[in-house]
Order: sequence, then structure tokens, then C-alpha cells
Amino acid sequence: MNIIKKIAPENCLRIGFYFKKTNCLGPYERFALWLQGCERGCKGCIATDMQSLDGGNVYKIDDIATLICKDNTTEGITISGGEPFYQADKLCILLENVRNIRKDFGCIIYTGYRYEELLDSGEPYIAKLLKMTDILIDGEYLSEYDDNLGLRGSSNQRIIFLSDRYKECADIYTENQGRKNRIIISDKKFQMIGIPSIETKKILKDYSK
Repeated sequence: MNIIKKIAPENCLRIGFYFKKTNCLGPYERFALWLQGCERGCKGCIATDMQSLDGGNVYKIDDIATLICKDNTTEGITISGGEPFYQADKLCILLENVRNIRKDFGCIIYTGYRYEELLDSGEPYIAKLLKMTDILIDGEYLSEYDDNLGLRGSSNQRIIFLSDRYKECADIYTENQGRKNRIIISDKKFQMIGIPSIETKKILKDYSK
């Protein structure tokens, strides 16, 4: 099984969206990055615009790394999509570039793959990216298991701590206090930051009518 896909030129990432600072996608203030491209087509996906492998925009890895490092108040990055592991080789370069400047920079990744699938892929960059990741939220989104709790889309998804970095924050992924969302509307387009609550999904559905 080949997971990595060539959907961006050399030294570039194909990105659906990014946001410089948010507290809606993990512990502390984080740079949020949504990568373009996903072939799963999960029922109820809220990021259908990020499914196309040739959508989004292409950015130089160096430019994104520089943008991330400009704000030293962010504690780390949360990467979602789309499917981040399609561009695992490029993400390794991005994280290396950032950590050359900010050595203690955290990384959280959401993926539709199961952890075991990633390990079994045999692709060196997949293994390397997993070693650079602190939390992996794995598994596809299943709308029937969306319990409106914590920072994972549905209860079948696992919160896998690949380092000890965020273990004291484990409860935020399954807690009852609700999900944080931020909706940005610009030029009749909207982008949601965070894991959507049931209430947020209703707003998005009404807006799209």
C-alpha cells in the first residue's frame, strides 16, 4: 500500500487552508494546517472542498516554515486535511525546518488511516513523520459515532500519544464540556476552525442552503 502521493511539486505542499493561531485544535495556542487531498469521501465530511487532489493552493515549504516561526507564542502545530499522510515526505521537511529554529515545537496530526496501517506501509517518510508526531488522532470519521465530545470527530477515532508531551492534556479529547469552534466568513466563503459541534454543523448546513 502506497500512502504518499505526488500531489505537489518538489519542495512544496498542497494546502487547503492554514490559520496562524488558534486554541480550538489542541492544547495551547497552535498553528493550524489543513492539507489538500483525501480519497475517502467519508459521509458527513465537513471538508469536502479539501478532497480533490489538485485543489487548494501550492506553497513553498520554506515559506510556510518561515510563517510558522514568525510567531513564537504558538506552542506547536495541528495538521489535518484532507489526508496529511499523502504528503508525509513534505511534512517531514516542514517540521525539520521549523524545529531548526524552534527546537521544542509540538506536532499533532489527524489522519483517516489507522496507526497500524501507517506502520505497515513500509514507507520511510511515514515512519519518520510518526517519530516527529506527539499525538496522532487516527481513523476515518464515522458520523454515526459522532458523540459531540472532545477534540476528535467520532468516538471510533483513537487518541494515540506518540510522546509524553501532551499526556496531561488527554481529557480535552473526550471531555464533556464541548467543542471549541471558530467560523470565518469572507467573500461569501466560510472556514471552520475546530472540531464541529452539533450546533456548529447546523449553522454550516443553514449557511450552505
